[in-house]
Amino acid sequence: MQHHFDVDLAVRYGMAEAVLLNHLEYWIEHNRANQKNFFEGRYWTFNSNKALREIFPYLSEKKIR
Repeated sequence: MQHHFDVDLAVRYGMAEAVLLNHLEYWIEHNRANQKNFFEGRYWTFNSNKALREIFPYLSEKKIR
């Protein structure tokens, strides 16, 4: 699996945070394109901490939280 991030976000927030933001942005845009998970004027996504740990095994539980 490949993970990507925006360098400007990494400089501003940190690399792990930039990777997580990229992941969330991907799924929110995916939901927008498929007209899914729309609530109160916004598209959203969700995942459990456990699932995110499986996707990002190099991040600690604390970092994901």
